[in-house]
Amino acid sequence: MKQRLPVKLIQYYHLTKFKVDIIVALTAIFGYVIGARHIDWVQVVLIFAGGLLVTATAHIINQLIETEYDAKMQRTAHRPLVTGAVGYREAVVLAVFLSFSGLLLLYLAQPNAAFISFVSLVMYAFIYTPLKQIHRIAIWIGAIPGALPVLIGYVAATGKIDLLAILLFGFQVVWQLPHFWAIAWLWHDEYQKGGYDLLPVKGGKTPLNAFLTFASAFLLLPFLFAFYHFQYIQKEFFVLMLILTLLFIMSGYRLFKFRDEKIAKELMLASIIYLPVIQILLIIQYTN
Repeated sequence: MKQRLPVKLIQYYHLTKFKVDIIVALTAIFGYVIGARHIDWVQVVLIFAGGLLVTATAHIINQLIETEYDAKMQRTAHRPLVTGAVGYREAVVLAVFLSFSGLLLLYLAQPNAAFISFVSLVMYAFIYTPLKQIHRIAIWIGAIPGALPVLIGYVAATGKIDLLAILLFGFQVVWQLPHFWAIAWLWHDEYQKGGYDLLPVKGGKTPLNAFLTFASAFLLLPFLFAFYHFQYIQKEFFVLMLILTLLFIMSGYRLFKFRDEKIAKELMLASIIYLPVIQILLIIQYTN
């Protein structure tokens, strides 16, 4: 038993995508810090832990629904539900327990934040996940629950959705487009095995899909200018963020120009670096 428990915990770690859960929970904390006048550390712990558990639930349900398709792709064939390392009923029980626990913690932090988290869970698990097998618009739908954590944190701090909340949410939505389309390009052949076609339009790795991925990065600019126009960021921070955004857009242009998997990977990594850097700059702006 002493040997089996750590192995089971490792399987739960993979089932819940724990590293991704942490990133999502930290995004909620980012939203909280931006909205809070004074940091309530008990509230921070509740938001982080609750966000972690609800996100883990979403990933479990995602894999419960997609087990059949995961088995067809090399990149997902090792997942616990595919290999049988975690049973179906076991995963369902775990998802129910984590969801109730996470939503309760978020309710204790702020009831409206818990409600938004519930909406995010439902959208991700029961709309976005099955829609991926039907239509590529799933990426647009999935960007909504993907961006809701920042709103959850902000609402937990302020109790309301104002213009700044909408801009933070919208910025996170449009950031996901080049991010996920870079992933869709990189893993296109694998996704095809699982029955997924997630690039912007039909045709696979075409110049048009490369262009649309590149063009989607430009959608960040209106939100950046809105932050500055409504005086949410100072001129110095705006200039720095603008430079970083243009560099990110250039990564998208490289994909359009070369249409290469290596460049797609570079764009994906650039997106992973870009977002937290922007978030850190916003935190510095709001904590000074």
